[in-house]
Formats: sequence, structure tokens, C-alpha cells
Amino acid sequence: MHEFRITNGWERIVNQTRSRRQYTKLMTAGTAVLLLCAAAPPAHAQPQERVSPSGAVRIAQADAMVFDIAPQPLRSALTAFAEQSGWQLFYSAQMAEGLESPGVSGVLAPDAALAQILTGTRLTVAVTAPRTVTLVEAAAPPVRSHESPQPSVSDAPIQAPPPPVAKQKVIKLPETVVKETRLRDDTTSYVAEEANTATRTDTPIKNVPQSIQVVTRKVIEEQRALRLEDVLGNISGFNMGSSGQNLWDTFMIRGFLANESSYFRNGLLDQAARYYASDTYNVRRVEVLKGPASVLYGQGDPGGIVNIVTNRPLPHAAYSTTTTLGNFNLYRSELDATGPLNAGKTLLYRLNVAGQRADSYVDFVNRDLAAVAPSLTWLMDSRTTLTIEGDYLRRWGKDPNDLPAQGTVLGNVHGHIPRNRFTGQPNDSFRAQVYRIGYDLTHQLNDHWSFRNTYRQSIATEDQNRQVTFGLALDADQRTLNRGQVFQPLMGRFHAHSMVTNLVGHVRALDMDHTLLTGVELRQDKTDQYMVRFNSAPPLDLFAPVYPSASPNTGADTIFLRDVKAAAFYLQDQITIVPSLTFVGGLRFDFVHQSVQTDQGSTASDDQAVSPRLGLVYSPIEPLSFYTSWTKGFTPNSPNSRNGNGALFKPERSTQYEIGVKAALPDNRLSATLAWFHLTRDNLTTPDPTLALANLGFQVQTGAQRSQGIELDVTAQVTPGWNVIASYAYTDAEVTQDNNLALLHRRLANVPYNRFTLWSTYYMQEGILKGFGVGGGVYASSSRTASLFGEPVDMPAYARADAALYYTRALEPGSWIGAKSLRCSLNIQNLLDHRYVRGSSFGSASAFFYGEPLTVMGTVGLAF
Repeated sequence: MHEFRITNGWERIVNQTRSRRQYTKLMTAGTAVLLLCAAAPPAHAQPQERVSPSGAVRIAQADAMVFDIAPQPLRSALTAFAEQSGWQLFYSAQMAEGLESPGVSGVLAPDAALAQILTGTRLTVAVTAPRTVTLVEAAAPPVRSHESPQPSVSDAPIQAPPPPVAKQKVIKLPETVVKETRLRDDTTSYVAEEANTATRTDTPIKNVPQSIQVVTRKVIEEQRALRLEDVLGNISGFNMGSSGQNLWDTFMIRGFLANESSYFRNGLLDQAARYYASDTYNVRRVEVLKGPASVLYGQGDPGGIVNIVTNRPLPHAAYSTTTTLGNFNLYRSELDATGPLNAGKTLLYRLNVAGQRADSYVDFVNRDLAAVAPSLTWLMDSRTTLTIEGDYLRRWGKDPNDLPAQGTVLGNVHGHIPRNRFTGQPNDSFRAQVYRIGYDLTHQLNDHWSFRNTYRQSIATEDQNRQVTFGLALDADQRTLNRGQVFQPLMGRFHAHSMVTNLVGHVRALDMDHTLLTGVELRQDKTDQYMVRFNSAPPLDLFAPVYPSASPNTGADTIFLRDVKAAAFYLQDQITIVPSLTFVGGLRFDFVHQSVQTDQGSTASDDQAVSPRLGLVYSPIEPLSFYTSWTKGFTPNSPNSRNGNGALFKPERSTQYEIGVKAALPDNRLSATLAWFHLTRDNLTTPDPTLALANLGFQVQTGAQRSQGIELDVTAQVTPGWNVIASYAYTDAEVTQDNNLALLHRRLANVPYNRFTLWSTYYMQEGILKGFGVGGGVYASSSRTASLFGEPVDMPAYARADAALYYTRALEPGSWIGAKSLRCSLNIQNLLDHRYVRGSSFGSASAFFYGEPLTVMGTVGLAF
């Protein structure tokens, strides 16, 4: 970051952004690869300073970037500049109509590159802030780029605007499609400045009156996090509930188990994500909004929602390939390709591909995967953009079933049950696939109003004749495990539709700025074919296993079919009362119809709900903001649940009060949130107090639970090359109302009082070690109760240490391999091979999962 003065006296800060580092891949075998990479020749000489002829800007040559923007229409050239530099551009869409840019090519500072792009146009820079530029029209008429020669790069300083008029009010020009289509550069920083999930608008995180956390692509790559739950482990208030080897995700948010309505993809509900374990091969960032989110997202878990943001096409060509090798026979390859399909760069594509073959530390368990995600963006005109996305993911494998309490969290006369023990059958199978297809259409109606319509259809299937064998209870000899078996004679099939239409406007009323959002959402999710059979299976000796042939599954068929239709309308207003005080208010109306069919009959229900949110943000100084909020959520009860007189139950309701403070330093240097929350969950169903009715499955709606605590999340670039992501959560979650008095004030299952995470990386910035990096982290949890019911059983506290080594190198043009950069990494999880229990199985006091042992992954990648 360098400071300079425009000749008329205005002071501005110009941010010289770092080179975009793109992740890559080739084959590696650990430390030996790192040593080989070190032999690669350096690409650049030592940094040298240069001064533009005007004396306006002093720039380190090492801070320059590689630009490759061909002559083209000005609007698409600015789009390419914004993507390659990471800068944000503000200007009126009409300014660029009919103008051509000469483009820019070479190693330049971003300000010089922008000046060359604007050469021969009527646009000039009016306001410059860190990584942000506002463009205005100059007084002179435009000259097309082909009518005058281009100045040299070093002779193209940013032009200064005329002096401001005294007391003139600064007006922020409306954003154009450039900012809307430019992807945030999540590959170069741990710190995110904005998150769309919290408000469905691009609002800075520090101006959101609710806790929202973002894990960027850079964190995902440097941790080599392949699963969604690995990514979420960096965020406070998250606790994993099952084995990391499972083919589905289970976790807690602020003390409550996430359900299928807690998963979103690009702002649309993605129910299939929980049951088919999301992979990170095409994930750009993960945004987590904590607390009830019904005001914008409808029915869901009160703890919060997880929104996966996927890769989008880019306006410049880029290709990368990555290969990872690891213990437990892990082989994985990824491909990422993007760029324009036509000379005008109005048609862009992206293709992400991943393939994986892997065993597990659990015997007989494999984790094979194939995935592909194509996408296409059409810049229809200066105001309209259409993106079409597809996604296919297929998994083959077995689930590592839970193990008994005796031998994991409790003593066993035979010692610890081995971590590699598999309690199923070697011929068990799980094969599932998910198809997704959808579009995202945005249109700028005018300088103040924009329209967006998004839609996605998902289809998920599970193969016919799927079989799973699992443990039931341990005999008195503490080694013989009685088992059950489930068999799926038909192909299971699930499909879902989701559509959201938003209208966003920026208006000024009553001398206050308003950002208005109004939206309509339509959903349907349907399980239209699902049948299983339950039966007993032969027992298994846990300490000397001999896997007998499973008995034929002759159990009765159990059918479960479900159809859920939902419609909603919502309103939101973000009001800037004064520059330092912002109010956020929102209201949503939901209508939900459910129908369920089982082998015992059909039931249906209709529910309505109103979900509000109120929030206030006060920023006494620019980097600091204080906030408070109140929000409510709801979750419909299944029509299968009834009380003794046959009446249906009302939806569950949740209420959260939250206060906190946020800090955000410019230039992506720091984002921190400290929050206190009080979250209640009401209208829970509990067994009928009349034993005879309870034995028949009838319930009453009298339960209530409460979770409260303090959370701290920090992401920071401490110094150039040194990045940190850390979190701490104190969570007090308990039962506050229940028919069973013995449950009052019992801690909720699998929720520790204290959880702490820290991950940090550092890259050498100069000298012979330049390009080398080291990383490491600690993930620690206090003890947790295993279940609400029965005798209390606690899972011991644990701390897990991870480590990593890195090497990156920019390659000389024309190198034999033809790549621009090389990246190598060696990631080690559970460095000390600590034996610990990760979680209980669905709140059970008798079934547990071990955490992963020492795991090593070596990765090599190339970017082209």
C-alpha cells in the first residue's frame, strides 16, 4: 500500500494488490516433492521501486501484476480489469456505451493498467480509495482508441479530477454490471469484506446486525479441506456430530442439530447437501449466518444456515490442475478451466472436475467420488447477465458405523476398541448421485433498481439393493456386538425445485438512504420413491472379527414418501439514518403444505408463519461497529406427529437476541466479530405424560430449549504473507421445559462449553527461502455430554494439532511445462496421532465415532 497526492491537494490511497494466486495440481509424494520444487529457477529479480514521470505514485515493482486484457468494448475490459486486479469499479452503465478500450498487457501496477484501459475514452478517475475507484465523464468528447496512439505504460498516471466545490455533497455513483459480475477474489486473502447471505445484498460484514462468518477459497486450499464439515470447523459455534469418513454431513450450530433446511447453495435451498456430503472442488467460499434466518430463508434450524458459493466463469482464460496423494490410498485430481468463448468476452465458461479414489482408516470403508460442474455466463448487454450452472456428483463407499461406549468413552475389560474396526459387512454398499441444474438472471432496471431471478432443480438417487449393517447393543462380555441390517430393494429418489425472485432498490426518502429488498420464493422437495427393510444380522466379535455371511433380509417393507410445497413473500429495508447509524428491518410470510405417506397411511398439514428481524448498527469510527438484533424463526412439525386427540402440532418457533462488536480494517487486513447471543426454541414435542399414550407414539407440544453464549471469530492478514483464522465459542445449551422433570437443565447432546480453533500460515517474502511457507493449527474442545436421555455419559475433551508445508513459484514464460506458476503443499492432520472421540451418533449414549488418526496429504498443482 503506497500513499500519493494528486496535484490539486486531494489525498488518496492507492492499493497495489497482490498477484492473484490460483491453486493448482500435479502428482506429489510429500516432502520429496517440496525439495524438487525448490530447485525451480526464480521468475523475477529482486523488487525495485519506480516512480511515474508525474511523480504521483511510488510503486514497488514486486507489487505489480500481470495483466492480459485484449482490445475490446470498454465495459468488458473494465470487467476483466476488476477480476484480474481485485479492485472495485463504480460508474454509471451509460458511460461505457459504445466506447472501445485499447486493452492492456504486461506487468503493471493496477493504477497504470487502469489508465491504459481508459485511454481514448471520456472517462477519468474521480475518487480513489483502497481497491475502489469511481469513474466520471471528463469534459472533453470521447476519442475512439484507434484514432490516437497509446501512451507507454510508465507514462500513464491516473488523471486528477477538478478541485471540489466547497461544501459540495459527495454522491456515490450507482454500480454497474461490472461489480455484479466480478467475482470476489477469495483465493488471495483469508479476510472477506462482504457477504451476500445475511441480507441478500452486497452489504459489508461490519454493517450486518447479525453474526456472519466467511471461509474463503484461500483457507480451503491451504488446509486442503475436501469436505464441507472440514471447512466449517474454522467457525465458532460449530460442533461435528459424526465420523469424518461418513458419506453425509452432521453438525451442530449454536447448540442445535442442523437439518436439511440449513443447507443452501448460491442462496437457494439445497436439501440434498446434507445427505450426500458436499465436496469443495468447485466451492469459492462458504458463508455462515448464525441464528434464525427465516426472515430471508424460511423454515430451518434455529442455529443458522450454511450457504455454499460456487465458482463462476471469469472473463480471462485461466486453467489449473491439482493432484493429491495421501495415506489410506488417497488419489485425487482436480481440474479448473475458465475463460471467454468469443472475442467480445460476452460469453464465458467455467468447468470444474474432480475424481477421487480413497480408502479409510476404517477397514473396508472407501470414499470414491466423481464430480463435474460446468457453468456458462452470457453478458447479454450492459445491464443483463445470465448464468447457467450444472453440477453432478457421485459417491461410492461404505459408512464407518459407530462403536459402543465400552471401549471408546468408557472402560472395557479388553481395552480400547481399535479405531479401524468396521461393524458392518464387507459387502455393504452405498452408491448415490446428485444432479443439479439451474440459472441466475440479473438485470439492472436503471441506476437505482435491479432485478434477480434464480432457479435450480436437484435430483438425488440411491442405488437399488443398497445394504447397510450396523451395531445395536454390546453383550455383557463387552466384545460381542449384536447387529441389525437395512436393505433398500428399490432405487431411492428425491427431487427438489427452488426459485427466488428479488427486486433491490436504492432510494432516498426523509433525508435517509434506503436499500429496499422485496422477494418471492417458491419451493418443492419431494421424496417420491423410498422403501427399506429392517432385519437382524449375525453378531460380530469386536476384538477378533470374523465377518459371517449376512442372513437374507426378509423384514417387512417400510415406506416413506414426502411432498413439501412452500411459498413465501418477504420485505427488507436497510436505512442509513445518519452516516454512523443503520437500521435493518425485515418481515417474511411463509405458507407450507406437507404430505407424508408411510406403510401405515397418509397425513397432511398446512402451516403459516410470520418471521421478523430488527437490527441496529452503530459505527463510531470507520473500522468499528456495534450492533444488536432480534430475529425469529420457525420449523414445521411433521404431520406424522400427533397428540392423543389426533390434532396436528404447531410449528416450532425460535427467537434470538444478539449483541456484538465488529472490526474491519481496509485492504482485507482484518475482520473480527465478538458476539453474545440468547437463543430459545419453543413448541418442541415430548412424549405424552400418559404412559399408555406415550407407548402408542403420541406426544404433547410442551418442550423448550435454550442456548446462549459468547463467540469470537477473527480472520486477519497480520503482515504480508502471514494469515490467521481463529475462533472461540462458549456455549451453554440446556433443556428449559419438558414433561420429564429429570431432563430439566440437562445439557444438550454433543455441545461443549468451550471450543477453540486456530489456523495460521506464513510465507517467506524475500531471500533464498522466498516462496516457502509453513502452516499449523489447533482444534480443541472441552468435554460434551453424549445424550439427553439415560445415565449421563461424557465424551472427553480433546485437542488436535495440524501442520502444513508450502512452496510456490512463478515460472518463467516459455518454460518447458508451459505453466505460469507451481504450487506444492504437504498437509498433516492430527500431527500427534491423538486418539479422541469426535462425537456421538445422533445423540446416543451408547454409540460413538473416533476422530481421524494421523493423515498426510501431498499436493502439487500447476496454473496456466
